[in-house]
Amino acid sequence: MNSNRLLRIVILAAAALPLFAMAQEPETKARPDNSIRVSLESAYESWRTAMASGDLRTWEATTAFSRQIETRNRIVSQKQPFPRALFDDPVGTPPLRGLIPLGVLSTGETATSTYFGKANFGDEPGVAISDNLLVLHFLNEEGRWKFDNLRVVKIGNDGEILLQIRNSDFSFLQGDEFQPAPYLTPVPQPVDLPELVAEAWVDATGYEVKITVNGHLTGTFTNIKVTELVMGGVRRGQNQIRIESKLIETSAASGTSPKVEVALYAAEDPAGQARRVYHFKPGASIAPVVTEGFTGQ
Repeated sequence: MNSNRLLRIVILAAAALPLFAMAQEPETKARPDNSIRVSLESAYESWRTAMASGDLRTWEATTAFSRQIETRNRIVSQKQPFPRALFDDPVGTPPLRGLIPLGVLSTGETATSTYFGKANFGDEPGVAISDNLLVLHFLNEEGRWKFDNLRVVKIGNDGEILLQIRNSDFSFLQGDEFQPAPYLTPVPQPVDLPELVAEAWVDATGYEVKITVNGHLTGTFTNIKVTELVMGGVRRGQNQIRIESKLIETSAASGTSPKVEVALYAAEDPAGQARRVYHFKPGASIAPVVTEGFTGQ
């Protein structure tokens, strides 16, 4: 890991995901429901307009409450000003105009609406916009659909998927990456301005690892190596970290040795030199729950 690098603000919660096997059964009980597509699109376009115009009141009215707190926490945790940094983010919000709607899935409380085409996040010189799948996520709060986040599913040169779309065969929407959340997202606790901005470097190969720092959830990571912003940062003095590790049953078949490793890096200035303030690297035996103290300094 480059310890000089700390995370930039991510406003859209967008992720570029590979297209996984379509035979997987979705964990949710989502059902097709194109009757709500107009309501979902209206919520998304209102959110888009608010982002483009810097309208905080409309953004709050159209964004799921849990996403509002998560977004504020992410900005504050990087010592950035809220709400100014929310609207200063350079990532564009793609319009739906010109995209092909493929289908809506809903649990009643959560929903996704998927589109095919050239989703435009903002022109970048020399970079062509390719056809991908845009998945919009929504939550139903007090009878009103609110925008939560979006994801981009890259299809590359997958001729089979393109053929299915041309033939109006949208059975691939049963894949996990197109499913809505199984339940309403819990609302996180607001964080205070941190003394030190921090990020976690996580190796959760063959494990599901949940990390909580000073009572704030950093994230749950499944069979992945990744860096993630520590919500609320760390204090100069005493801090506490809780690491919950669960071996994935299918990990043995992958041929990769399961392991867990977690390191925290912190800096007073988000653009300054970061240094390691905590390191967890157990041996062959990994306890299901580890709670330890460490000093931020």
